[in-house]
Amino acid sequence: MDEGIRFNLEALSEIIDTTKAVKEPEIPFPQADSFERVINLCELLKQKEFTTKEEITQNYDFDGRQTDYYSNAGKYLGLIEIGRDPLTRQTGCFLTTKGKQVFNLSLIDRQKEFVKQIVSHKAFKETLKLYLDNGEMSEKGIIVEIMKRSKLHNVNTDTTYFRRASTIIGWINWIINQTEE
Repeated sequence: MDEGIRFNLEALSEIIDTTKAVKEPEIPFPQADSFERVINLCELLKQKEFTTKEEITQNYDFDGRQTDYYSNAGKYLGLIEIGRDPLTRQTGCFLTTKGKQVFNLSLIDRQKEFVKQIVSHKAFKETLKLYLDNGEMSEKGIIVEIMKRSKLHNVNTDTTYFRRASTIIGWINWIINQTEE
């Protein structure tokens, strides 16, 4: 990553301290381990306004489930909406007003805004704080305990919690990779 678009730990701490928690949305907790792909999907939607699920599936060489996972991850963060094209009636995705605002920011401010969107969710914020306190990623079992306290929607079994913990790990690692030493 280009050194010019990284921010320091002080800026990260300020984001964590000043970002207010949101109520967990009543949509499935994301199962999308690569935050870069969430960003990339948003970039595609910025260029095309509306993209069908089929186009997303083909563009990323996904299967249909993966398309749903990544579009739902963008929806979870308030960046993507899923709907139908009024003319073709095909199901697809487009950026929300918030998503458009984020993608009109400078690259560094966009990265910071992504961090704000992520840490506005309790499970991500608490896991990131633990990472910063301990200097390493917590074990999945600890992350699962944080998730259970966070009132996540539609995560009901330990197996699902452990699978979704991979999303938290992936997104926290993305945040850490945006931060300079």
